[in-house]
Amino acid sequence: MRCSSLSNNLVPVLLLLASQLRLCVSFIPPSSSSSATSKISSNNNPSSSWNQVALHASSSTSSSDESTSSSSLQSKKRRNLLQTALIAPYLTVTTAITTTPQVASAAASSEKPPPIIPLLTTAKRLRTVPLFAIVDGNGTPFHTYDKDSAGGFGYFFTSYISAEYILDDAKKAFEKAKLEAEQKKEAGDTSGGAIGEDGTGEVPDTWGQARIVTVPLDVAMHLSVKKTQSVATNAKARKFNTYYQVIPATEDLNAAMRIDSGQRFKERGRVPLFFVDGLTLPSNEEGLDRVTPAFFILKDLVTEWKKQYPDSDLPKIQVRELNETFRSMITPAGRDKSVKDLVFVANSESVARAKDCARSYKLGEMILTK
Repeated sequence: MRCSSLSNNLVPVLLLLASQLRLCVSFIPPSSSSSATSKISSNNNPSSSWNQVALHASSSTSSSDESTSSSSLQSKKRRNLLQTALIAPYLTVTTAITTTPQVASAAASSEKPPPIIPLLTTAKRLRTVPLFAIVDGNGTPFHTYDKDSAGGFGYFFTSYISAEYILDDAKKAFEKAKLEAEQKKEAGDTSGGAIGEDGTGEVPDTWGQARIVTVPLDVAMHLSVKKTQSVATNAKARKFNTYYQVIPATEDLNAAMRIDSGQRFKERGRVPLFFVDGLTLPSNEEGLDRVTPAFFILKDLVTEWKKQYPDSDLPKIQVRELNETFRSMITPAGRDKSVKDLVFVANSESVARAKDCARSYKLGEMILTK
């Protein structure tokens, strides 16, 4: 089950953030105004990526406001903000974060209290975790066509091995699909395409160049809560709604279901984070001496505990959910104090693999598969 859109109480803080960032973000338009896609920047500055996606995230709630407001100056301003937000992912962003009187004034006039953690701090914590996605040779991601939503699902894997397994399996499946498509064509059967009756009858010959790229967690999380559309390059350039999910390793999802016997981790799109009471790590954030680590990989938690407390038994392992944790971090006046010092610990193998992966991931285009 896909995570729902940002709740209404997030609208003011996202709009405020957007208005603040317009003072300190310089947009450089793409060379061609007709271009509808862009690759995710490989800039390692977390502020740049966060600002870019935060502006984009505000568009879903701004549009609903426009439909109910009168034709006033305020409504026009909302529309201008919406236009800026919609094109944000398709621009190269140069960010210079500074404290200005205008920003301070905007913050003081906010109608809603700020999140329990500054948004940019949340972005920095998320950005330390690399995820993996499957794209073609041009960086266009593969999405799975979903009949129920009539849209495409894009996936980000917490483990490189998981992505590699899916890629190998998909290549074999598409070799079979290509053969079947050729046989249908020879027999004069034109019914049904690669993604259904509205799709093309040709199976995209792109898997030979398919590869695994890395995408930071902060980008993936914003895409997961924002309704977007992409052009399906293998479906007559039609636009489809696109949805994004983070996919945990199977063994860790199974471990989470053993720890939490409820239905939560049986739902689609749930990602477990493992932690134990008493385990902390040194902090590199100002004002925090120690932080509480949450691990995507259960064995990493066990290893860290044994490293710090070799003579002590491991306490009861607990599990929390990534999407719920993310929302607790960005909700205005959030009450979940446990996230204040919570950091995300990436798997060391994933970090090493990410260094060798490309960072080319196109937004606005996709290849739809069954």
